[in-house]
Amino acid sequence: MGIAGTAWATFLCQGVSCICSLVLIFKRLSTIPADNAARFSRNLLKKLSVIAVPSILQQSFISIGNMMIQGCINSFGVSVAAGYSAAVKLNNLVITSFTTIGNGMSNFSAQNIGANQYTRVREGFWGGIKLILLLCIPLSLSYLCFGNYLLLLFMDASSDKALEAGRQFLQILSPFYFVISVKLIADGILRGAGAMWQFMAATFSDLILRVVLAFLFSSICNAATGIWCAWPVGWCIGTGISIFFYRRLPAGGNNRS
Repeated sequence: MGIAGTAWATFLCQGVSCICSLVLIFKRLSTIPADNAARFSRNLLKKLSVIAVPSILQQSFISIGNMMIQGCINSFGVSVAAGYSAAVKLNNLVITSFTTIGNGMSNFSAQNIGANQYTRVREGFWGGIKLILLLCIPLSLSYLCFGNYLLLLFMDASSDKALEAGRQFLQILSPFYFVISVKLIADGILRGAGAMWQFMAATFSDLILRVVLAFLFSSICNAATGIWCAWPVGWCIGTGISIFFYRRLPAGGNNRS
């Protein structure tokens, strides 16, 4: 079925997963004693929305930003787009791992902030830093040293220009994986603390900078390398903002906020 077959496969597998998840959740909920009046709480819905809506908007705008960057990449030809397509799969493998740790930090920090255990949140932050070091070092080294071979898992070796574009992407971004991982951990704590406008400010600063700088740098150097360089700059500034807001939380060590 070609491309349509891929779309249908994605739709069906996600649909089946959704149904199975709902069945399991309702089955578990049915075992919990509760009055009918307690099954729905508008107050609780409001509290959940304060956290959920900004996160939804974040993911939506990230997708829009990625499409804009993809358009900029496509302007440099099919080979560069193919190299990016392969390299970004390897990059997303790393970012997804860091995002998962950040999500875990949200739950961990929310529970401990609710119990006024701010010391544990700070300990969790540094524990997360140690954990991401264990991931960053081998992944960054493997992408720097063996990027060409890893790219061949997702593309044909016949296009030297595509391989070069993908290799450049990995070599420029992989040394900064530690930076973005620290941001995702700090963002997780901000979400767990309910500091959503601070979380949104850090996230959108990173995203907007990456989009704007991708177009700016690529036009200055007239090469896709400028687009790749926009990632680390956005990551570094976004991480600085996230750490600043984290430090202003009681859980971050500043009891004045």
